[in-house]
Amino acid sequence: MSPSGFTDKVIWTTTCFHGGTVSLYEVDWLGHILLAHPEMVGKEELVKRAVEDPKHLREGDYADSRAFEIESTTNPEGIRVFVRYVREMFVNGGVDGNVTTAYPINSKQYQSRVGPIIYTRPEAGKKK
Repeated sequence: MSPSGFTDKVIWTTTCFHGGTVSLYEVDWLGHILLAHPEMVGKEELVKRAVEDPKHLREGDYADSRAFEIESTTNPEGIRVFVRYVREMFVNGGVDGNVTTAYPINSKQYQSRVGPIIYTRPEAGKKK
């Protein structure tokens, strides 16, 4: 158990957009995300869906990270989920990662350290 009292218990594990395995740990969810962003309470499954099927995918703030973005019914700009992978060469799958933070996007309140959009999910019914 960590000094904060939270464990490294896995809340969920899924396959990310890149084909790797991504986990959300209790220590990150309770010990960081909910403390810093209490509006994320109850949104564990939305965070998981963002990792699995993002609306937008952005370069992260580190070479071994990505920012996943998804629509949200409670926030017009959606939510952003950062995943950090165990190494930089993760885009071909087979590399584990974990959620490090998640929060409602508010572009007026602050600027995040995310990079440009590198993928946008095609809209259903539209031709490419």
